Amino acid sequence: MADPVTRIDVLASHTRGMQNIAFYKGSAYIGMSNSATEGTAVVRTGLPVTAASQWSTVALGPCGLAPFNDMAPQRAPTLRPLGDSLWLFQPWYEDAASGKQEHALCALDAAGAAFAAQDQSLRACYEQYCYTLWMDELKMVGTRLFSNPGAGLNLFVSDNKAATWRVLLGQFDSMTCYHQSFHVVGSRLLVGGECPLDDAFIRAYQLSADGSRLVSQEELAITVPELENRNIQFIDSIDGTARVFAGVEGGLLRSDDGGRSFKFVIRHPIEGAAMYPYVQRFLALKGKPNVLVVGGFDKANARPYLAWSNDGGDHWTNISAMLPGYNRGAGDTSLSGQVTSLVEDPQGRILLTLNEDETAKGKLIQLTLGKP
Repeated sequence: MADPVTRIDVLASHTRGMQNIAFYKGSAYIGMSNSATEGTAVVRTGLPVTAASQWSTVALGPCGLAPFNDMAPQRAPTLRPLGDSLWLFQPWYEDAASGKQEHALCALDAAGAAFAAQDQSLRACYEQYCYTLWMDELKMVGTRLFSNPGAGLNLFVSDNKAATWRVLLGQFDSMTCYHQSFHVVGSRLLVGGECPLDDAFIRAYQLSADGSRLVSQEELAITVPELENRNIQFIDSIDGTARVFAGVEGGLLRSDDGGRSFKFVIRHPIEGAAMYPYVQRFLALKGKPNVLVVGGFDKANARPYLAWSNDGGDHWTNISAMLPGYNRGAGDTSLSGQVTSLVEDPQGRILLTLNEDETAKGKLIQLTLGKP
């Protein structure tokens, strides 16, 4: 049999942006951004996903966001299948013009017919003004949810499917810094971000034996190269190994000892670089832990970024030029295209979502890897 050739196949396209694809109870779901004339959407189809798949709209109910306007920017829902629920989370803004209460966290109902709000426990109040703390990541460890509502240094935990939340780090309030990334590796909690601005960090804390709280607010010892202002984009690990990865602005870090020390395996200089990828998405193939795919966007060239490694991250093959939206005409000042999600579907195929523009022209793509 001939060796496979690296290729991409477009399975679906839309004028609006695609935030991510998720798989839940035999179906695929994609979160779609709003536009100037349409609200956000979630669409669904049966498995396996093909170019001939027929997608239907899932009711968002009170969890839908209206078309964007001068008061609220363009947004999209992110989907996470965790435990026995399909969760939806999205940025929250007060919609004072319409008086409609937006929702930051929702879950698909038991019938699979519509999403229902699950964010009452994330309401914070200051004197007479109340607002909802929104998150940009939600993870499950065992039966416990971890999230970063309110941004900055905040990290919360829920033992009851978001009915209530406890503060592990930060405060029950909004913070001005970006949301920090986080990941649990064994009994250690890793967090990373940029707070204050232009001061990037990765930190580690010891979790209690049952994983429900921090033993101490004191940081554990950790060795990290100088990050400068390279904000942390994600932290993730490979099951069954001691390897932990952290995407940053302009590079990728790897730990081979469970997050106790890190080194760069992709590093582009901050100044004068021919390319400067924000490495935001990460995938390690099941059963092939040395085969890795990363994606995001190249800030230096306003293009999407996609690369892969077959040796655990020691060497990388940049395949960004294969992506739709990569080849731009001279003088094209469009917003940066970007890879918005990377997953392995239930059939073992690599799928990714891509926006040719930052929040528009969405594509669902199947990626087949050949030789580096």
